[in-house]
Amino acid sequence: MPNNPNNLMVLTRARAFAVDLHRAVERRERLLGRASPGLRNQMLRASMSIPLNIAEGAGKDTRAEFAQFVGHAIGSANEVEQQMLLAQALTLFDGEIDPLLDECREIRMMLYGLRKRLQSID
Repeated sequence: MPNNPNNLMVLTRARAFAVDLHRAVERRERLLGRASPGLRNQMLRASMSIPLNIAEGAGKDTRAEFAQFVGHAIGSANEVEQQMLLAQALTLFDGEIDPLLDECREIRMMLYGLRKRLQSID
């Protein structure tokens, strides 16, 4: 188990991603809030859930428990990716969301790697 979860690169990137997505949503607040307030709220909640699940899992007693929380973070990454794609399809975002989609996908791949390492070390 990591002594300090803030030393995990995936946590640092997930936290930055959540902040960047929040700022992008703020820039589109009027459009998103009017067109789809539920999508807006869920997108923000799911993006914040990624680093929060990593941090919570890092504090668990076993690698298996940590891996379970990393799995939750993967699920949240999948969810927020689909929410961004929906917002894009609804033309609620323009090309500004493309780098965020890429970052979300990279974070998810990092999470898969972390979970695999946690599950293989016993």
